[in-house]
Amino acid sequence: MKSSATTQSKTAKALVRALPELAHTRSGLAFSPNDDLWHWIDGVFRVRLDFSRLGAAEQFPVASLKYALHVFVKLNAPTYAENLFNTFMHFLTLRDGRSALTSLSVAEVSAYAERLQEHEKWRLGTLSILLQKWHALELPGVDDECVQYLRERRKPGNVKGAAVRQRDPVEGPFSEEEYTTLYKAVDAAYGAGTIPRWVIVLFRLLFAAGGRISQYASLKAKDIEADNGKFILHLPQVKTRLEHSRASFVSFDISPQTGRLALEHIESQRNDDWDNNAPLFPVGEVMPRGPKTQLRGPEDPFYGHCTRDQLSRRFSQILSGIAPATARLGFDQMPVNPKRFRPTFGTRLVDEGASRTVVAHLLGHADLQHVDVYFEQSPAGLANMNAAMEPTLGPVARCFQGRLIEGKEQATQKDVPGSTIIDFRASTKGLASCAGSTKACAFEKPVACYTCFRFEPWLDGPHAAVLARLEREREKWSGDPRMAAINDTAIIAVKEVIAECARAQAQQPEGGAK
Repeated sequence: MKSSATTQSKTAKALVRALPELAHTRSGLAFSPNDDLWHWIDGVFRVRLDFSRLGAAEQFPVASLKYALHVFVKLNAPTYAENLFNTFMHFLTLRDGRSALTSLSVAEVSAYAERLQEHEKWRLGTLSILLQKWHALELPGVDDECVQYLRERRKPGNVKGAAVRQRDPVEGPFSEEEYTTLYKAVDAAYGAGTIPRWVIVLFRLLFAAGGRISQYASLKAKDIEADNGKFILHLPQVKTRLEHSRASFVSFDISPQTGRLALEHIESQRNDDWDNNAPLFPVGEVMPRGPKTQLRGPEDPFYGHCTRDQLSRRFSQILSGIAPATARLGFDQMPVNPKRFRPTFGTRLVDEGASRTVVAHLLGHADLQHVDVYFEQSPAGLANMNAAMEPTLGPVARCFQGRLIEGKEQATQKDVPGSTIIDFRASTKGLASCAGSTKACAFEKPVACYTCFRFEPWLDGPHAAVLARLEREREKWSGDPRMAAINDTAIIAVKEVIAECARAQAQQPEGGAK
């Protein structure tokens, strides 16, 4: 009788809590909670909750689930309710299905907990958040004993930082060798015209700031600033509790070469009638076929922007076609996705001596506990990585990929105008030839040339003068290790060219080349 009375009481209260015809997200977007499909774009996040997927028995109070979730939609970040809904769907997929689901009981939830694999244990905590709110709203569908069980049971959280601690070769930070070879592969692909400019701009900015892909999807043209030869990226902070994902920013110095590439990218958009409020990575450019449905209007501040998932998928798809092999995976292709750039950035900051406060600030964390993982090391993981990399350090470290020639007459493109490379900041004398199409190359000469496979340095070229210039520029940034290291790969390549020239000259007959 008591159980029946409780159910009647909850049902009566649920009638008072009937779903409204219209509700609003935290950012003010309107939606109909009574619909079976909740679908909208909030900033750079696409949110989709399809209640027709439930497939539950008619007795199950779907309206209670909708009401609880619509409360989360009103109060939380756009994807929070979607994550709760997806966890509930995961719960349903693991049920045995032998009996109709009418209410969430201890037996149902404990059975779900037992079926979770080790890497899924965190889902119980997410489900608990939903069910406890559901129960607190006095909606039918969750037993009192179930909530008590969840309150008393220890619920493992999502294991954070394991990929960083163990230097995981699939999900963790790139190693220094992977960083170098990937950088060169992307540069070479762009120089050959096989990837669009927005890809290399995003690639460089991911390495420069380590942000989440949603932050880059939020970028506008005005977020790249040039001031007296200095380039600054103003990266939106999307995880703040403010109403708007562009309400706060963190600024990063970026290299002149990356800055110039970004400005060229922006200028090409201006030619298409875009202004400074235009997205840095427009959906029309990232997705040439365009989105299937346009859920934004011109009045939306994110009109023309990619969603987080659109930008991530397209970027990963393009890089998967050019990513080099890695020794850490038995020379299989290196897995590349935007998530790996963030731990790489954090790890490199720590390697350069940054404090916990600096790392937390640059990664956009409100407290220091989230960055502790970057200051930890997994001895087993490092030992495995070192063992895998040791036999290959020599060939990987080689940065000069071109072909040494005696002079212009031996060049592949000797009769092509513009094929001669000169560094006027170091010498007025020609130093090399380009074996590719110089018109299609947008890289800064000759810094990027020394690491390009189409580079043909001349035996008597002023390479020492180029090296001296690069080392002077590096010294100017001595107070900022990240900026100082920007041209380190090029410096190594120039030294390799100088060494090859010395070996070649030593092998020539006395009197030099004829």
